Amino acid sequence: MGIILRWWEDEFMLRRAGLIVSVSAILLFLGTGSAQALSLVTVTPSAGAVLTHSPTQVLLTFDGPLGEQGNSITVTDPSGKRIDDGSLEVSGSKALVGITTLSSTGVMTIDYQVVGTDGLALSGSSKFQVDAAALATPSATASATPTPVDTLPPLESSTATNSFWSNLKSGGVGILLGVLLLTVLLSRLARRKRR
Repeated sequence: MGIILRWWEDEFMLRRAGLIVSVSAILLFLGTGSAQALSLVTVTPSAGAVLTHSPTQVLLTFDGPLGEQGNSITVTDPSGKRIDDGSLEVSGSKALVGITTLSSTGVMTIDYQVVGTDGLALSGSSKFQVDAAALATPSATASATPTPVDTLPPLESSTATNSFWSNLKSGGVGILLGVLLLTVLLSRLARRKRR
């Protein structure tokens, strides 16, 4: 009778272990499923473009929504002087900054650092060139204090970003629960074997 009872307990423990490992795997899958790296989709003016008119703005579009904090875009001329006006606008997956009236030509550099709503950061740069013709014939929209031609719609608030399940999918909690369940399971099996 003792052998049958021990066999039943071992089989029951193995089934329980299988269930706990399965739940842990699902939680791990949920935890790592939504953590994606943010990437740049388009930049205007495009990388390598040669402009014959003075740009009034720089627009960057990403493949995911941007957070409200921690974003920056700077645009500098060949000498390193900032030519952006500092008016960064972020809405959804787009970021826009205005450009001041240009006084030099050459290769302009766009440096950006953005943070997605999931907390993942991305930084990089892009370059475009402004031809001498841009200074000779300023664009019709250029002014001493330029305003962006395109304006972005206001940020939409989403209750999903603050929900428990959204936070669970963001990674850390799901992985932590999976590791915790696996640890409990292994400690119980070790205690059972000692008896």
